[in-house]
Amino acid sequence: MYIADEWLALERDVLGQRPLISGTVAEVRAAYAQTSEQLAGLYPSPSDYPVKDEKLVTDTGIAIRLYTPTNTNNRSENLPVGVFAHGGGNVNGGAWASSFEDRMCRYVAQHAGVIVAQVDFRLAPEFPAPQQLNDTFEAYKWLHANADKFHGDPSRFFAFGSSLGGGIAVGVALKLIDENLGHLVRGVVALCPALLHPEFVPDEFAPLFKAYEETVDAPLQNSESMMKFYNYNGGTAQRMNPYVFPALHPGLRRLPPVYQAVCEADPVRDDSTVLKHVLDKHGVSNKMDSYPGLPHYFWLWPQLKSSEKFHRNVAEGVKWVVSTMCDVNGTT
Repeated sequence: MYIADEWLALERDVLGQRPLISGTVAEVRAAYAQTSEQLAGLYPSPSDYPVKDEKLVTDTGIAIRLYTPTNTNNRSENLPVGVFAHGGGNVNGGAWASSFEDRMCRYVAQHAGVIVAQVDFRLAPEFPAPQQLNDTFEAYKWLHANADKFHGDPSRFFAFGSSLGGGIAVGVALKLIDENLGHLVRGVVALCPALLHPEFVPDEFAPLFKAYEETVDAPLQNSESMMKFYNYNGGTAQRMNPYVFPALHPGLRRLPPVYQAVCEADPVRDDSTVLKHVLDKHGVSNKMDSYPGLPHYFWLWPQLKSSEKFHRNVAEGVKWVVSTMCDVNGTT
């Protein structure tokens, strides 16, 4: 497995070890919180971003953290909306619990000129899968129905997520399409998404799905620790569910334009390989940026040159997805 020189230098000069998020649920949550706190001091202050930060709550009690850019030319303009599902293996994090997800949402809101709505879905194992998908699905519909309350453009909504949240984003889009609500989702942005359980890989995808074999010693997230997350969050029990693991869904050809970002030293690398294969096969418009030799969620560390590149590329990916949409007047 190739590891990029800049990551090896970070391990040697800054971290002093190869990091790995693993252990019991309690240990994983403690490590996640500690990492979030340590990294917060390396990021720009939230007040440095021209973004309004507010809380909404759906009729069913799901909290949403709304990031609205204040640097647009016309502040009365209705803006595109990305409904964001955070990472953390569905057992960590939350809309107010992560400095690095907060940074991502603020950066995208500012640089892509969109509203980002981060869903505070309930966590496993207290609420096993598919609860996270269901909470995000309900929040998505509520946000769309109430878009006029926060200057959101209902004709330009997209599903957005990272890691397990990236899988949720794809699953939510497919669930909307299956329930004849496909007009509510005009694009998908999925960052290193988890889309396929390694214990249930269809034969047609097996030649493409090699990352778990190759990432036994990967930093941050390796093949063993990823399996622990699936066991903790109920994903293993749901491994045949085509919304929880949407690479299984027979209707991928019906997806709107998709942007993916892929870390190549990452057990979920080939989840994206499979999705891109299917999208290309069916002529679905899609783009993908890859990061050779870099592990899952490498962009947390701003010391890496590739971290800034990643954030820029995600903002450009969001802008590309939005550019494929039509506004309420039918123009792009």
